[in-house]
Amino acid sequence: MNFVIFLLNNVRYAINISVVEEVIPLPAITLIARLPSFIRGIINLRGKAIPVIDLKDRLGIGASPYEINNDIIIVKAHNKVAGFIVDDTLSITDIPDNLFTPPPDIINGIDIRYISATAQIGKDLIISLNLDNILSLREKEEFVKLEV
Repeated sequence: MNFVIFLLNNVRYAINISVVEEVIPLPAITLIARLPSFIRGIINLRGKAIPVIDLKDRLGIGASPYEINNDIIIVKAHNKVAGFIVDDTLSITDIPDNLFTPPPDIINGIDIRYISATAQIGKDLIISLNLDNILSLREKEEFVKLEV
């Protein structure tokens, strides 16, 4: 399977490419009041408002100021489109299923429900994210309100 590999705090993460629409440089984000702290606001992508999630904040691994080299990975899952702020997008990589193992109980302080598996490729540990658990039901409802 092919995955988009990206960095958060110098750790490699992966999202299955089947849900990735595109990767864009970090644009201006419009802030929206009364949202969960990890939903940073919305961006305008070709006339469509896209909610933006700070993955570091959501995963509980801190938040950092946005930098010019940050990317947004636009994903579409369950007919919902969202942007994930990442430090840097590295590559599209084919990772065979047999390299994946169940994740340990805790990795870098991340709640296990956000991780679907891990893979060791050379010297690099890659953490595959479980997108279904990134948003809780209540947060998905808030998220839907942002889509225009």
